[in-house]
Amino acid sequence: MAQNGIIRPFDHQLSLIQRIIDALIIIVTLMLSYWLYHQNFSWTDKYTITAIAAVLFFYLAAKINNLYQSYRIAGFIQEIKPLMLSWLGTLAGLLVLGYSFKSTHELSRVVLGLWAVATPIILYTWRRILRQLLQAMRTKGYNTRTVVIVGIDDNAKRLAQNIIHMPWTGLVLKGFISQDYSGEVLSERDENWSVLGGMDYLLDMTRNNEVDVVYLAIPMHEQSSINTILKKLGDSTVSIFMVPDLYTAEIMQGTWVAVGDIPTVSVIDCPTQGIDCWAKRFEDIVLASCALIIFAIPMIIIALGVKLSSPGPVLYKQHRYGMNGKSISVWKFRSMTVTEDDGEFVQVKKNDARVTPFGGFLRRTSLDELPQFFNVLMGDMSIVGPRPHAAAHNEEFRGKIHGYMLRHKVKPGITGLAQINGHRGETDTNEKMERRLHYDVEYILNWSIWLDLIIVLKTPFVIIRDDNAY
Repeated sequence: MAQNGIIRPFDHQLSLIQRIIDALIIIVTLMLSYWLYHQNFSWTDKYTITAIAAVLFFYLAAKINNLYQSYRIAGFIQEIKPLMLSWLGTLAGLLVLGYSFKSTHELSRVVLGLWAVATPIILYTWRRILRQLLQAMRTKGYNTRTVVIVGIDDNAKRLAQNIIHMPWTGLVLKGFISQDYSGEVLSERDENWSVLGGMDYLLDMTRNNEVDVVYLAIPMHEQSSINTILKKLGDSTVSIFMVPDLYTAEIMQGTWVAVGDIPTVSVIDCPTQGIDCWAKRFEDIVLASCALIIFAIPMIIIALGVKLSSPGPVLYKQHRYGMNGKSISVWKFRSMTVTEDDGEFVQVKKNDARVTPFGGFLRRTSLDELPQFFNVLMGDMSIVGPRPHAAAHNEEFRGKIHGYMLRHKVKPGITGLAQINGHRGETDTNEKMERRLHYDVEYILNWSIWLDLIIVLKTPFVIIRDDNAY
């Protein structure tokens, strides 16, 4: 059923649409308030500045109050509080700005009063309408996410009942996972939910992309069991939420999301949501387009050099894992006498006889990676992100290094935080891969446009002085 939905892309577009409509509501409501009082549109620059400043203050306050996070499985009242706090923060910011520039007397207090009262009401109303629309869509099976629950205790059953009784959340319960029990667990609305299998069955489901969200409804005192499950699920790209008991919920700190009256805490989820996803995509398109324009002539020269220096194709592609572990084809200029794919791929070593003299130059300078800017434009890769490893290496290290697959919660990149910190080239030991993974995860947790730009600016200097690539 999850295949019929439009899960992550829809969520990202929805967040962007919310921001745009909020901005329009703020601006248009101010214009209408002005017209209602003055009965004309003799608009002044001061009101234009006020409207623009209000939008900027609102976005800042919304960021602080997490207004644009997903409220798919939260009660509507949970969204109203950050909305009102964001608007109060906006008014406070405008008040400080007005007194700082001594311009408050140039604006009608009646207009501002109407605007201050009407805007949050309209913002509330349109959100209410949107939520009702989304709920109707999800009830009919659109925008859904497939869920399994690990555990069969009372907490797990209560969570399952909330999911079943709230189809508007878009969560579709597939069943339960348990090592020690088999058979029926819950009967609701003339339907039965049973144990699907043990952990091996769940791992097969994650590999086959049959599940989107896993809720761990396991007593917190069973720490060893939880650690074991998290370690196994760390080799996947599913979103994972803990379902603690009420006592644990009171003493733990974290990002909580309620499913009805059951609190859950996010353990692993997609790091870029909403507007961040669109901002990064815009960044990728702009930088990749500029790079292809700048490197157009050098790429033609490189193509001729590859063709004349050794027999074989100019370009070749290799199978890689992209975002959420999906298969992508990564393009490179050929730098070796062979074009091995992952089934027989052997990592390049220092003084490798397969590397051509011209190919060695391309590899040391990373010029063989230039065709990957086309991968970025196609949306398979990003300018900055964890480097895509050969599929054979993924299969090797995902079983050796805990949390290795977390690097696939974002798009792979042409350059990354690991690369500018000296972790380029061969990864022939677990220690080398662990150090690279450390920087990949650090990048995911701390991503920002500013961090991307810093990495992009540092990359050429790292390439010049780094001799780890060969």
